[in-house]
Amino acid sequence: MIDVDIDMFYIIPPNGEIPFYIMEDCILTRLDYLRLLSEGSANEFDGKFEYLLENSTYDKIGHFVLRLLASASSDLCIYWIGKESLLFKHRLDSLSPRRLHKLLKQITWKLQIFKDKKSTIDTTLIELCKFYLQPLVFKHLTSNCHDCDNFRYEMRFEIVSDLVKERELALNNGNVITHCSDWKKVLQLLFSNYVINEMNIIKKQSQYMIKHDLRFHILNQKIQSYLFNEGVPHGKVTIDNIEAEAQKFPLCMQHLHSLLRRRHRLSHYARLYYSLFLKEIGMTLEDSIIFWKQEYSKPHTCTSVCSHNWQSNEKKFIYSIRHMYGLEGSRRTYKTPDCNLICVGISGATYEGGCPFKDFDTSVLRNLLQASINENEIEKFINNVSTKDPEVLCTTFLKLVRENDINDAIVKNPVQYYQRMIN
Repeated sequence: MIDVDIDMFYIIPPNGEIPFYIMEDCILTRLDYLRLLSEGSANEFDGKFEYLLENSTYDKIGHFVLRLLASASSDLCIYWIGKESLLFKHRLDSLSPRRLHKLLKQITWKLQIFKDKKSTIDTTLIELCKFYLQPLVFKHLTSNCHDCDNFRYEMRFEIVSDLVKERELALNNGNVITHCSDWKKVLQLLFSNYVINEMNIIKKQSQYMIKHDLRFHILNQKIQSYLFNEGVPHGKVTIDNIEAEAQKFPLCMQHLHSLLRRRHRLSHYARLYYSLFLKEIGMTLEDSIIFWKQEYSKPHTCTSVCSHNWQSNEKKFIYSIRHMYGLEGSRRTYKTPDCNLICVGISGATYEGGCPFKDFDTSVLRNLLQASINENEIEKFINNVSTKDPEVLCTTFLKLVRENDINDAIVKNPVQYYQRMIN
């Protein structure tokens, strides 16, 4: 009977169910730890270690969900795979001979049993592990094997080409010669290449899932923002100047601002998106609390969107606002959704947000445009709505409003639009 408690190559995905918020926390915790590990500061990690216990369900979920997301994003792939490889090496360095023996047996067994179609990397891993498991070889590997070449194993050049480029391994007739003292380097590189190969296999599926499953789309946006966007405000919007600044907002946010001022309420996601936008363009926590208090203390003029009021729900409102500013809950820095996410849309009859160039009927879009451009320009927009990408239309609108804008970059985010309006 094979002991199945080691799966450092993550060959078999986990089974079962997990609440989505726990999965999100598990992933962000893993990214925190990987960052610290790459900086040589893993001892400073003070998060939930239970999410990182090798071979636990949480550990597998963190790896496999990040593998899925990274397969659809070259930036995330480059960032993540190197750090995940460091985690593999960190674990490999701490393995006892007994657990190393189990690991090599596990890799061999799982690839043989669970992989019907084996890639070149799969086959190489199976044969290499069998070689390392030979009694004399294994005893040598776990003894004093340093800078020696008592045992050698040849594999195809393309499997470990990175080590050849770095002149760490010798090349012979299209094969790479690896020595016993290289075994950790070889396993680490094979781990990286194995995971990359698996990501290439699921690339199309993951792109479809992220695009059509709103939960994964939002999770992907959070991770991208968490890793690649700096949490600095882009402007200085206050409760005193917001009316003037609102003229510089993209139409999607102008629309939400206008609705809020008229109805004094927004539905959940509309309020969330608008709150995050205001935060990113410079509204302080204190002003944000005052702003929403002023609106939600007034009688609402809608029957189905939101019936909450500040007087009865003050603690919940303040907690929610502080959470968006990273001061409560998981203390993450949340970002404004990008245009792609806004265009995907939130299902539900009460949701009043969305992209004006994609989701709004002609009369509503016309009313929004009238505040900024003339009738001829409005007609051009109305005629192009069904034929052009919403982001292209939004960028064209920006250039019309801001006549000296010569930036050809397509607007991808409401904050980016506002930045170009004020710069």
